[in-house]
Amino acid sequence: MDNLPKLIQETEELTNQFLTANKSLYLVGGVVRDLFLKSEITSEVDLDLTTDALPEEIKQIVSPIATNLWLPGEKFGTIGIHHNDRTYEITTHRAESYDSNSRKPEVTYSTNIEEDLSRRDFTINAMAISLPQGTLMDPFNGKNDLSEGILRTPLTPEESFSDDPLRMLRAARFTAVYNLNPAPELINAIHSLIDRFPIVSAERIIGELDKLLKAENPDRGLHLLHDTGLLKAFLPEVASHRFQYLSSLPLDPNIRVAALLAETQPDKYVKRLRQLRYSNERISSIQQVIAGANGILNDPSSDSDYRRWYYQISDKRVESYLIALTLSENVEDIWEKMEITRQRLGNDLDDFSLPVTGNEIIELLDVEEGRIIGEAIQYLQRFRFDNGPFSSEDAREILQDWWNIRSNKPEETNQK
Repeated sequence: MDNLPKLIQETEELTNQFLTANKSLYLVGGVVRDLFLKSEITSEVDLDLTTDALPEEIKQIVSPIATNLWLPGEKFGTIGIHHNDRTYEITTHRAESYDSNSRKPEVTYSTNIEEDLSRRDFTINAMAISLPQGTLMDPFNGKNDLSEGILRTPLTPEESFSDDPLRMLRAARFTAVYNLNPAPELINAIHSLIDRFPIVSAERIIGELDKLLKAENPDRGLHLLHDTGLLKAFLPEVASHRFQYLSSLPLDPNIRVAALLAETQPDKYVKRLRQLRYSNERISSIQQVIAGANGILNDPSSDSDYRRWYYQISDKRVESYLIALTLSENVEDIWEKMEITRQRLGNDLDDFSLPVTGNEIIELLDVEEGRIIGEAIQYLQRFRFDNGPFSSEDAREILQDWWNIRSNKPEETNQK
C-alpha cells in the first residue's frame, strides 16, 4: 500500500478533528481496495470515510475546516465535504436493513466498525483502515479474496442481494472490472433472487450498466448476467454473441449499448431504452449510430448515397463504422470505397443547410405557408444530395422549374 502514508498525511487535519471530539475515523470501501491494487489515487478521486460520530456530530466536527459542506445524503448518515482540494463522504457506521419492497435502506446507526463492514456489498469493499494508525480492519478476508480473484459477499449472498438487488448487477461490474471469479454461492443467489430485481429503479440500473460498459472488457460481467438470467430482467433483446465485440470499441456506454442492440429491430430497442429511462438525447445518439452502421451495409459509396448517409449520421461516422464491423465481414471493403468518396467530395460535405429560407420560398412561389413549403424544401434537399451544393440563385431556378412542373401536373392528369 505505497500510497497509504500520503493519504494518512493528507487526512491528518481532518483526522485530528475527529480525535479531538473523541471519535474514530476510517478510510473505507473502494479506496482501501484500490490501495491494495496499487491504483493511482488522484485528487479527483472521492474518499469514503466512516465514523462512530452521528451526522449532527460530523457536521460540527468538520465545519471549522471544510471548504464546502453538503447534506443530500444526511438522511442516510452521509455528510459530504470539500477539504484541501478533495471531496470526502463521511458516513456514520451503519447497521441498516432494507424494506422488502424498496432498495433504499432503513438507516440504523452503529458504533461498531465490523457491523458496518458486514452491511457492505462485497468482501473486497468491506475493508477499512483506521486513521491515523493505518491499521487494516478486514473481518471478512477481503484482501485475500482480492489477491485470489474471488468475488464474495460479507454476509450470505441471499441476505445481501435480497437487501439490495442492485448488488446482483454490481457483481457483474466487479467481475469484469477486476477480473474476478464470482463464488458459486453468489451465482446461485442471483439465479434464485431475480424476482427481487424489479424493485430496482431504472435510473439505478442505467447507472450500474454504464459503469459495467466502461470496463476495458465487460465480457465476463455480461456473461454472468446472461448465464444467471438477470440480463433478461432489463435487456432481454440482447443476444450473448454480441458481447464479444465490446472490448474492441471505445469505452463509451452509448457506443457499447449500440453494439449490443445493433441486431434488434429499431422499434423494439427504442421501446426498451425508454422503459429504462434513457434520456432522449442518449436514445437519439444510439439510434444514429445503429442506423449509420446499417447504412454502411447498403454500400453508400456513390456520391449521392454518401451525401445522404453522411447527412444522416452527422458526427457519428467512425462510431457507425465500428458497429458495422460487428455486423458483416465485407464492411472494410465497403468502407474503403466510402472513404475514397469522402475524400473526393471534400468541402461538399461541410454544410448541408439550404441557401433559401421558408419565407423566401413563399415569396418566390407566391403561395401561402403550408404543405407546399415542406415539399419544396424536401425537393431541394434531394437535389442537394444528388448534385452537391448550389447557390441561392441556383436554388431559386431549381425551385421555379420544380414548381412549373408540379403546377402543370393536375392539368396533364385532366387531359388524359
